[in-house]
Amino acid sequence: MGGLPTNRTVNGFAADPKNSKVMYVAMRDGFFRSADAGATWKQAGSDLKNLAAVAVNPKKPNEIFAARADGAIFVSADGGVKWKKQSK
Repeated sequence: MGGLPTNRTVNGFAADPKNSKVMYVAMRDGFFRSADAGATWKQAGSDLKNLAAVAVNPKKPNEIFAARADGAIFVSADGGVKWKKQSK
């Protein structure tokens, strides 16, 4: 699990429905992505902190949603590279 913060809780987990090697994790420390079935992880969306959940659109696997503990929701249309906060 190289790249994930140690001794931390994973609050949310999702996998790309079309490519099981691509996985996403939501943690208090941020959003992390793996392209090799969890062997290594890289942080993405450095502004995202205190995450509670993550989900992948099954019809558009590059569209990812992340939710903070305070209820704010963010969406990425490019597999987690760039994020935009959803307006209420």
